Parts: sequence; structure tokens; C-alpha cells
Amino acid sequence: MPAPYVVALDPGHGGSPSSDPTVLWDPGVVAGRLVEKDITLDLGFRLKALLEKERVKVVMTRTTDRYLEISERWNLVHASKARLFVSLHVNAFDGDPSINGLTVFYPRAESQAFAQHLEAGLAAALQPFGVPDDGVAPKPELWVHSDIPTATVEPAYVSNAHEAGLLTRADFREAIASGLYQGLLRADPQIDATYRQIVRVEQAHAARLQAERAAAAAAAARVRRWELGGLVAAVLLMLVIALRARRRSVHARRRSGRRGRRRPYAAREGHVRPTVRDLSEVKK
Repeated sequence: MPAPYVVALDPGHGGSPSSDPTVLWDPGVVAGRLVEKDITLDLGFRLKALLEKERVKVVMTRTTDRYLEISERWNLVHASKARLFVSLHVNAFDGDPSINGLTVFYPRAESQAFAQHLEAGLAAALQPFGVPDDGVAPKPELWVHSDIPTATVEPAYVSNAHEAGLLTRADFREAIASGLYQGLLRADPQIDATYRQIVRVEQAHAARLQAERAAAAAAAARVRRWELGGLVAAVLLMLVIALRARRRSVHARRRSGRRGRRRPYAAREGHVRPTVRDLSEVKK
């Protein structure tokens, strides 16, 4: 089986307050009922599901509501040997609720093309919702240790009333995941090539299993036919033996009956039946 293509996803922020003051937590941007850490985790699961259909191995820095330092997140990504890395966030702007639109940031020039692919995918997916495209922008203070194509996506503003309303909708979140999925496919054709290789191997394996099952079924059918044939032969043999035994018994009874009957004396011409004398005379 070909090695799967690995993509790392980072749902930004995370963690909840507790009675222990030493436990860190980071909700991200909060706007009413919208909390960034919850949105990013939901987006991560949606994108993960799409990628896994493409046979991509997806590594997520967090799958629960927990706090992680940036260094911890990058260490997880680096250890996974991922080939592409996407950090998921939503945007906000204090003081001007009219600011809106999607933006994709990249840490250095080597990741610019990757960011542009993600931005193009998002722009196409979110256009029907009226979300403007603000393009890509460098942000060198993000993911300073990254050595693979890396991007931080901010698909909408929770501080904008229209986009905040969109972020509450499942279809809008699914559109974000779909746009990122398309961008990832465009960023590296090897994702699709690996998918095709894996599918071919799976199909060959399935065909081999089907052939093996068919051969086993045919062998079992032959055994059943042999067993049935043997049973029929055994029954016929028993019938033949029983018939022969019956015939022998009948012949034996007939012979025994003939020996037990006295044959009458048959007088023939010229012969006179001898006179039976008294035994006392014979003795004299």
C-alpha cells in the first residue's frame, strides 16, 4: 500500500477556565455566543472528513477543548511528517464592525504559493455568501520554525454582523472546509495522485479477495457434491447388500423346505412297490 499523504491541521486557541489558576486557556475572539476556539475546532473536523475521503492522513494539533502552546502545536506537526500545514482561525477588528472578508497569511515567501491556492479555493466557495476576498498577506511572526508550506486562514470576521451570522450556519462552515479542501488539492497534485494509487491497490486487493472467496466457494461446492455422491453410493451399496441378503435368505428357506418334505414313491411301469414287512418278521 502506498504511504498516505499527510496534512496537518491546527484548530486555533482552546482550553476552558477552571478553578486552578495555573491552567492556561485561550478562547480566541468571543462575540456573543460565537467563540473562536469552538469554531476552529468544528472547521478542523469538517476539513478532516473531506480530506480523509481523499485517503489523506490528517493530523490535528487538538481534537478536544484544550490549551496548547504554539511550540507544542508545531512539535506535533513536525513529528507527523506532514507535507502541508493549515492553521484555522477567524478574524475580528475592534472599533469598526464594517471590516469583513477572508484573508490567508503565510510566514515566509516559500509558503506564498500555498497560501494563494487556499485563498483561491476559499474565495470561490464563499463568493455565494457575499464574503469579499482580501487576498493573502505575509505574517513572518507566525510559525517561525515551519519548514513546510504553511498558512493561517481567517475566512470571516466575527466582529462583522453579516459574517458572524454566517459563522453560526452549518452550510457556511461546510463551504469554508470545502474551499480549503479544493485549495489543498490545487496546492499539491500529489494528493490526488496518491489517492489514485491507493484506490488502485485497494481495488486489486478487493478483486483478489473476491477471487479467493469464489475459489473457496467453488471448492466447498465440489466437496458437497463429492459428499453427496458418496452418500448416494453408500445408500445404493447398502440396498444391494440388503437385496442380496434377502435373496440368500429366501433361497435358504426354499432349500430347507424341500429337504423336510418326503417325496412320494412313484410307481413306474414294470415296477411293483415292495411290500412293507413287519419289523418283527425281519428280525426273525
